[in-house]
Amino acid sequence: MKKFYYLVITPESLIASHLSPFEFGNYLSVGTRKQIHGQNIYFELDPSKLNDLPEKYIEKELVPYPNGEPKRSVFFSIYRCLEKTPLSALKNLYLSTDDGKVLELQSSFFEETESDDTHLFQQFNPITTRVASKLSPEKFIRFLTDTTKPVSAPKILFVDLLLNELASDPNAPLHNLPYPNPDHLRECLIKLNETKGKRTKTVLRYMQGELNYRTIKTGFFIGEKDNFLFYPFPSLYQLEGKYYNWWRSALTLHF
Repeated sequence: MKKFYYLVITPESLIASHLSPFEFGNYLSVGTRKQIHGQNIYFELDPSKLNDLPEKYIEKELVPYPNGEPKRSVFFSIYRCLEKTPLSALKNLYLSTDDGKVLELQSSFFEETESDDTHLFQQFNPITTRVASKLSPEKFIRFLTDTTKPVSAPKILFVDLLLNELASDPNAPLHNLPYPNPDHLRECLIKLNETKGKRTKTVLRYMQGELNYRTIKTGFFIGEKDNFLFYPFPSLYQLEGKYYNWWRSALTLHF
């Protein structure tokens, strides 16, 4: 059987499997008997570009079951997985809903534009802090992965979230933004705007629950220093057309 390799973000782990990316996402979210439910975010990996791959261990453990069923998961790392995975090994990114629908995202060029608008970044690894920032995604990566500073990380993964009118006016109405404690969010945005030279402001110290997919603005970023990959999120037109089944699932609280 063909072998697939994955970097799972929720929670962080490296897994080998006989399941293809869409089958794997369904398995992660609902299991084999549909008795577990939860969204998942993961990358497919190119094993030829992974460092220190335990090939003998995987060869021994990743074997079909006696009845011929594929082996669904063999964990081969659960610690600092993102840090030790080269960007060159990352293939497509996948988002699964809590009932096992899977969306595939391909990396693409990111065109940075100069703007005074505030961003809202939800980090996933190695920390899960949600921050408001005056930095663009590219500059945010360079800022947080500058290991010459005491507060830094070797590599980060985050998603750019919607702020709508709040991006330029902290006093604007939230309308349909589903963020918890909107008064606190507004206060953070105001303080960020009022404090000269301040580039980031913590909104949530750790991620609570799952990512609400409908709050994604541009997409996902993973990077280190001057190198990063961008995985754009589909437009609303695409979500309501080509990806309708996934989008309908993402908007529904099933369990």
